[in-house]
Amino acid sequence: MAVRDLDAAAASFRALGFTLTPRGYHSIGSQNQCIMFGRSYVELLAAPVEHPWLDYYRRFLREHGDGLAGIALSTGDAEAAFAELRAQGVAVKPPMDLSRPAEGGVARFRLVQIDGAPGVFICQHLTRELVWRREWQTHTNGADELVGVSLAPKKPFDGVPKAIEWQRSAVLRIHGLRGEHEAHGVRLVAA
Repeated sequence: MAVRDLDAAAASFRALGFTLTPRGYHSIGSQNQCIMFGRSYVELLAAPVEHPWLDYYRRFLREHGDGLAGIALSTGDAEAAFAELRAQGVAVKPPMDLSRPAEGGVARFRLVQIDGAPGVFICQHLTRELVWRREWQTHTNGADELVGVSLAPKKPFDGVPKAIEWQRSAVLRIHGLRGEHEAHGVRLVAA
């Protein structure tokens, strides 16, 4: 989720019963705080500086305000995902390394951007143990896993998870969540 004011967004989600990670400072100038679940997460992302990778998020915020600006598809091997998508004729950029300091070390990621679909990218977490920590996965609102997403972009290629609905209003379907909420341009519903 792209947000203009990371502190305000984090406070809103805490008030809804979510536990957030400490603020992260990425090597490209973006900042984040995440809501971690068992296998997935929601990232609150602020883009306070100019960088080519952040241009899309800065434009999204100007045009739409806070909201679900994109989705990261997980992979265990960014190089293999890049090669596979390229073989399918999908226009992709070579993997880009990204990092941020984290408690206990440096969290590292490899991202594959899809040309023409800036809100959809492939992400390989190289240091999962620094990010998926039990103390950040327990939420007082009962939420325990993100199981479905609806978002505005068109489906960028075949083979994406069926739990993603394209060209829809922003909705996060969360297992265990008690209640239904609206926060920073996104509807949160129990699944």
